[in-house]
Amino acid sequence: MLDEKAAVILIIDDEPVNIKLLSGLLRDKYAIMAVNSGKKAVEMIKRGNVPDLILLDIIMPEMSGYDVCERLQKDESTKDIPVIFISGMNQDEDEERGLKMGAVDYITKPFVPAVVLARVDTHIKLSKALKELKMLYRLALESNPLTGLPGNNAIMREIEKSLEEKNGVCVMYLDLDNFKAYNDKYGFAMGDRVIMFTVSLMKKLTRNISDPFLAHIGGDDFVVILPSYSYVEFAENFIAEFDEGIKSYYTPEDIETGKIISINRKGEIQEFPIITVSIACVDLENTGYSIYLEVNDACTALKKHAKNTEGSCYLVDRRKN
Repeated sequence: MLDEKAAVILIIDDEPVNIKLLSGLLRDKYAIMAVNSGKKAVEMIKRGNVPDLILLDIIMPEMSGYDVCERLQKDESTKDIPVIFISGMNQDEDEERGLKMGAVDYITKPFVPAVVLARVDTHIKLSKALKELKMLYRLALESNPLTGLPGNNAIMREIEKSLEEKNGVCVMYLDLDNFKAYNDKYGFAMGDRVIMFTVSLMKKLTRNISDPFLAHIGGDDFVVILPSYSYVEFAENFIAEFDEGIKSYYTPEDIETGKIISINRKGEIQEFPIITVSIACVDLENTGYSIYLEVNDACTALKKHAKNTEGSCYLVDRRKN
């Protein structure tokens, strides 16, 4: 039985016998699409039927394989699809032209089935690896330089994906209270240590949870997305361990009084409590939100209420509308 996630191979050839041979060779490992003209192939891909790899004949009516390849290379959405020419044109200059146009390989007819299968396998693996590298590179560019966690764009994509797939998850916004006052008194180096303590605690408490998503909005704001069944336990354990662990980042005198003395932006002396954490929880499994902005607005409003509550706390939004 073919895996639902099997790569899709598009065969473009005007000879039915070639389509039949290639389909029979590849169908046990890959999902197969086939068309008998380049024009039909381009139209099909434009409609959203994008394959993972294309096996392309060159000599065809209306639109040659070279023309198809050129069209694909000019389109940003299709230029990365691996194209393997399979053609009876077996001169060196034919192969050179095909490769220069952007094809990843060139196989001459009559082809050896084992060679075709081996090369298809190789280029599917290479394409998958390149996609993963590009994704990692994009995430690295978006990641917070201190924590290495993904940022706002990744958060938006993850929430949109959860809404689209109707995943039973809870989106949690975590915010450290009184962190600026701590930075002002203890300095940014100690503030960074508090940030890393927060991240290490997030990682520790999600270690045994399926597919956790951890992100850093910036400053002292974080996002955690977990399966709906696990977020209450996470929030309660996080608060308990955070409230105990944060004490090690203060002097004994400040811990004893439960506050620090700092100067606000107006130059006035103020007292600030020990850092606490406010957590806003929006359970997508039990709410009626359908777009990212609704979830973001709900988390932001709920976090504001949580920050007006004394001490560490978490609040949950389960509104259906």
